Amino acid sequence: MLLKEGDKILVAHRRLFEKDVVRFFIGQVEAYEGGLVKVTGHTYVRDALGGEVVEKAEQRTKILSLSSGTLIIYQLPDGVALDALKFAGAEGQLSLSDGKGFTMNLTEATHRGRL
Repeated sequence: MLLKEGDKILVAHRRLFEKDVVRFFIGQVEAYEGGLVKVTGHTYVRDALGGEVVEKAEQRTKILSLSSGTLIIYQLPDGVALDALKFAGAEGQLSLSDGKGFTMNLTEATHRGRL
């Protein structure tokens, strides 16, 4: 089984058009079967004016197709507390961090990448 109950994931919605809003979903897997995942968590949307990534207050349960081609799924470490995760942007960079040692670079461009 690819994902199991309790796994923590970050879902990045692939932007299909230049003006599409950046959207993420962070949650915990409730069930996984045949390429479909049921996950409960929160949606995050990048504010077009301020550039900050804002968490929607309402918790949601979503059923997502991993084979849709429009989602990028990242499995997060088991020890990460989902409620501690924060998005931070600076100098064209976007990262996700729990403030306790876990950091993930989410920048779409290749700034500071390896050759």
